[in-house]
Amino acid sequence: MSEAHDERAAPVVAPGPDLRLFGAALDGIPDAVVVVDGSGCIRFANTQVREVFGYEQDELEGRQIEMLIPPRVREGHPHQRSGYPRRPMGLLKLAAVRKDGDEFPAEISLSPIETEHADRLTVATVRDISERLRLEDDAERARHDLLANVTHELRTPLTSILGYVEVMQGLDDAELGPEARRMLDVVQRNAERELQLVTDLLDVAVGSLGQTRLILAPVDVVSLLHEARAAHTQTARAAGLELVVSAAGPDPDAPPALTAHGDRHRLLQVLDNLVGNAVKFSPAGGVITLSAEGLADSVIVSVADTGAGIPLEDQGRVFERLHRGSNALTAQSPGAGLGLSIVQSIVTAHRGTVSIASDPGAGTLVTVQLPRSPEA
Repeated sequence: MSEAHDERAAPVVAPGPDLRLFGAALDGIPDAVVVVDGSGCIRFANTQVREVFGYEQDELEGRQIEMLIPPRVREGHPHQRSGYPRRPMGLLKLAAVRKDGDEFPAEISLSPIETEHADRLTVATVRDISERLRLEDDAERARHDLLANVTHELRTPLTSILGYVEVMQGLDDAELGPEARRMLDVVQRNAERELQLVTDLLDVAVGSLGQTRLILAPVDVVSLLHEARAAHTQTARAAGLELVVSAAGPDPDAPPALTAHGDRHRLLQVLDNLVGNAVKFSPAGGVITLSAEGLADSVIVSVADTGAGIPLEDQGRVFERLHRGSNALTAQSPGAGLGLSIVQSIVTAHRGTVSIASDPGAGTLVTVQLPRSPEA
């Protein structure tokens, strides 16, 4: 492919004294550097182009810059580069191609320079980042493997503890006294809390790699809301809160049939996190509303509470991993700041969106939009 470019190459333009002096300075840069004029002709290439692209300098000088662009994106490049000389563009991640045809990821910066002549030139600095990306990927996978192994090792004894607790709770009153039963309840609550934290850590480890596993199928959103409500009814009642389900379908006179395309287990996990947060931060006497509404190509699911709301300074960081708002720290509420990060990962994996609107002191509304079909 480079040979075809050679056949159409422009004549080599002899650089003026200013460009030769500038070129001598560019030879000292460890990255590949090419100087391109307004027509896309390479006026100068430094010595590092041999290492990065496999070309000698004289094989590039006088040729079009498109010979360094992969054929699959080459056609539209002349239009794109028409704006390059007018503005600096730094650290672009683009694809480049070597003399042997191998494509590689590159980090490219573009800077305009002025010369004594009317022609404006652009300096393109190109760095092969293949190895860096490989190392980053290896490090990320090693981190993921470590978290996965640690969480697996922690889950095993916690699951065993909960198993024995369940067996002991089945004992009659003659075998297990009231005080021992009360202490056993404390053991169960704390073991369940730790198991949830370990599960959240594993979800974050997997989600951070964009590997959230989904088993996609039609999901009845209304039944999902009722299931989430049932799961949290006892906790909400103990906190003096009311849980309400509201659903609106396209026909106001018929039961709503709201179906999303998703993973039922994962979407229930989203609701569990959102309802759990609402219960945690709502004072007694409040109402938590789980609602769903159908649109043409999506379903809107929301969880609204009448709780303390999110402080203004924390609202921009609610989806950050391990971030806990000032209200959570003040109230010393349990949690590791992973819930909303997990919610965002799951919703994003469904090609959906999640947003939060909060009025400090008046409550919080979390809105999730999910596609109704695979094509939506």
